[in-house]
Amino acid sequence: MSTDLIPVPVPDAVTAFKARRLPVRVADAVREQADAVREAVSHHGLGMEAQADREDALAVVARANKTLATVPSRGSLVVRGAA
Repeated sequence: MSTDLIPVPVPDAVTAFKARRLPVRVADAVREQADAVREAVSHHGLGMEAQADREDALAVVARANKTLATVPSRGSLVVRGAA
């Protein structure tokens, strides 16, 4: 018996419904976090200036994680290993 989970796509309507139920500060933190993660990944392995930009993006992720970690039952929103 395999324990591998198969990812199931979530319809956009369900995602939008869930997002409308989040407090504004949490929804803002989720958006900031997603943007910062994309930025951090795009600057990975580049020169010194890009590395500084990556560190700034990781700091944004850490701040967003602090906000998201305070939300009960929303621990899945926290990005692990980002800070």
